[in-house]
Amino acid sequence: MSNLTYKGYTGTIEASIEDGCLHGQLLFIADIITYEGDTVDKIKTSFEEAVDHYLAYCQDKGKPANKPYSGTFNVRVGQELHRKAVEVAYHQGITLNDFVAQSIKNAIEKNGVIRLEHTHHHNITITDNQASKTVVATMEKPRAWEKLHAIQ
Repeated sequence: MSNLTYKGYTGTIEASIEDGCLHGQLLFIADIITYEGDTVDKIKTSFEEAVDHYLAYCQDKGKPANKPYSGTFNVRVGQELHRKAVEVAYHQGITLNDFVAQSIKNAIEKNGVIRLEHTHHHNITITDNQASKTVVATMEKPRAWEKLHAIQ
């Protein structure tokens, strides 16, 4: 299912077979705001009313409403990557913020697919009564044991 959007807020649509209704929740904010309806039109209306009610409630209480996307966030990258990013930004004559923003934009424009690969290789020696054999286990697909340099 697709999500609902209204006044910069995004909400889910989920079906409850048991209750015979649609329900959802605002995404990407710290507060929990839910809504429901028994038709698509009613869930859309309920979603928009929930957003309006939330904004009015925050205004009445003098509390700032959570914004789904403030434009700022913290990322932990480690000292070495931080240093390299600062150096690249410096050599390009841009700020670190501009470098990070451009890097994120480039990743998103390439379909947001960033492949992270983490592989472990383990050498295991198995001894039985007949011979010593060395095998390697990998977590790559297909997962299989492979004999290497078997001693017979």
